[in-house]
Amino acid sequence: MLSCNLQWLKKDDYTTPKNAWEDILQYVPKKEKIWLPFYNDGECETIVKSLGYNNVEHYKKDFFSYDIPEAIVIDNPPYSCKKEVIQKLKERGIPFALLLPLHTLERNYLYKDDDLQVLINKGKYVFREGNMRPPFKAIWFCWGFQTYLKSDKRFLWI
Repeated sequence: MLSCNLQWLKKDDYTTPKNAWEDILQYVPKKEKIWLPFYNDGECETIVKSLGYNNVEHYKKDFFSYDIPEAIVIDNPPYSCKKEVIQKLKERGIPFALLLPLHTLERNYLYKDDDLQVLINKGKYVFREGNMRPPFKAIWFCWGFQTYLKSDKRFLWI
């Protein structure tokens, strides 16, 4: 299985902008245990805590080597292993909200997943990694999040 450690060789992980965190966290109670498994530069924990979430698990470890019991995953995984990330979370029954490129909707591994919900923001998130900006729109892919979103709709505009 692909290890997240290998993905660091590629430039496919971007720091999640604060407004993206605000968009998804508005649905999550502050008491919830949140697992941020993708370290990148470590800044996401600081941002999430600044928004009032103190029950945060965030470590510089290979995502595929451990789990955090009774936590939900909210993060922006490396895009080169997004399929494997989604498979692991679904197999283990871990609710998640993952910030992924819009074109991920076209992937067969998501097709006809009745538990998948997608949050589409009106604008485009701006990721800044040095002078690079990804040439795609990112949206939140949620699974097992019906309770938080208080909706069974497949597509929600935020």
